[in-house]
Amino acid sequence: MKPLSQPLDRRAAFTLTELALCIAVVGIALTAIIGVLPSGLSVQKQNREDTLVAQDAQFLIESIRSGAMAIPDLTNQVDFILWRRTGAQRQDFYFRGPNYQETLPGTVIPLTASWQVTALLGMPRYEAVPAGIVQNEVTAQFRTFSSPFSEKSYRGVGGRPEQSRLETAMRYLVTSETQTTPTRPLLILNNYTNVAASNIVANQMLRIEQGLSDLRLTFQWPVYRVGGDFRAGNSRRSYRSLVRGDRDLLTTNFLGTLHPAFRFNGGRTNAIPSLN
Repeated sequence: MKPLSQPLDRRAAFTLTELALCIAVVGIALTAIIGVLPSGLSVQKQNREDTLVAQDAQFLIESIRSGAMAIPDLTNQVDFILWRRTGAQRQDFYFRGPNYQETLPGTVIPLTASWQVTALLGMPRYEAVPAGIVQNEVTAQFRTFSSPFSEKSYRGVGGRPEQSRLETAMRYLVTSETQTTPTRPLLILNNYTNVAASNIVANQMLRIEQGLSDLRLTFQWPVYRVGGDFRAGNSRRSYRSLVRGDRDLLTTNFLGTLHPAFRFNGGRTNAIPSLN
């Protein structure tokens, strides 16, 4: 056999030391990336919850302001509402949404219509009764209205909601406070030479004040299960809005509580006389 006239070509390659260094560098980089991932996922989750709460706050404010009477989601997405009366009268009333199956203390009243939800959320903070002043505290637990369809209370066989959908839905607590703007006695405006005209202007100012209410919704989220109970997280935000309009009486015996219920009438106020 004829010997090769040229020597074999020798190619350079990585040594075991260089491979070990490369693996170490990649491992350090992956450790840093994996360490950042939980933080990024937490921020994404928090941003999603903030967005859902902001959208729901606008929806609830508009529903209360307009005195909504027929919005099915108001009853479908509510778990329960606690109406607590303190001061001259001390009473607790629990109202249950149609899809909530957990145990509630005391006598529980079912919610069957959306106007009942808006009436409770629009309850005045302070109420005058023959025995003195009553302070109303209304707290509701909702599943977010803006959640995807997979978290909605879809009803399957037998007309019962699928509990697996309700368990994964985001929940929050909302506390509603409604205070009517304080009124003042009628004033005679001296800059009007016509006394009748000055009285009309004073009546106009008084009626405008009487038709304004301050609405505040305070949200706490997320609500999560601890054993057999639900607890609210540390996230908290308040939304405020002025509501213009008088209150219309809905009933003098709200769901058997022997107390009246009202709703805002969407901005309508008593007729204001003209200056002419």
